[in-house]
Amino acid sequence: MRRTLLALAVVGLLAAGCGDDDDDTATTDTTTSEAADTTTTSTTGATSSTAAAGDGELPGERIELFPYEDAALAVVGVEAGDVLHVRSEPGPSADTVTELGPLDDDLTATGHNRQLDDGAIWAEVDAGEDRGWVNTAYVAQPGATDDATARLYPETTDRPVADTLEQLAEQVAADAAGGGEGEPEPRVVIVDGPSVGDLGEVTVDVLGYPDDSVYGERLHLFAEEEGGESFRLRTIEATVLCRRGVDAEGRCT
Repeated sequence: MRRTLLALAVVGLLAAGCGDDDDDTATTDTTTSEAADTTTTSTTGATSSTAAAGDGELPGERIELFPYEDAALAVVGVEAGDVLHVRSEPGPSADTVTELGPLDDDLTATGHNRQLDDGAIWAEVDAGEDRGWVNTAYVAQPGATDDATARLYPETTDRPVADTLEQLAEQVAADAAGGGEGEPEPRVVIVDGPSVGDLGEVTVDVLGYPDDSVYGERLHLFAEEEGGESFRLRTIEATVLCRRGVDAEGRCT
């Protein structure tokens, strides 16, 4: 079961190509990612539509798999400044119904999921007033948020220092993922920041944990500048990202 779910997650991450995003009602300047159904887009005047095709007319085959009906979902693994497309039907070439940012977390699964010929799994979701389909590699159910600083770095002197916040995020992500021999390499994506005010801040998603229920973590890092030349980690707020469900305590089920 564990190997099957991991395989599905990896396929979902890699197999979703990008299609034609032209929209007759919009003026769009588009740069398309090769690895994901995500696009950095500036759009003017786009209109929304909802999926209308019957189940038998949709691409792929229906699959009884998470996310289940009424699951509260968040966008994950989408780079800062990029967007996730909600499509009119499963597949990266379908029309865009709406676009979601890397931190959007107001999606609700309808319970309708389909697997395409390339192995990618798509889920139908409600996103505000819009309904459409998303690649499940880019959504998860957020669980509890806690302070992970002591878990990862028991001693203050253990906290890493890096020249940039991006480098600090990569270091902390690697320490959080751990990773044993033979386990797949987690995907690390900066989803917000970096920014520098009183403290430096950056948020990174670490996805692909070798667990049946835990997809990964969202790590919000706070760092102190040291002499204007480097950043030392101060604290980490970690939100667990669940594959199947979340219990009353915020733990993945």
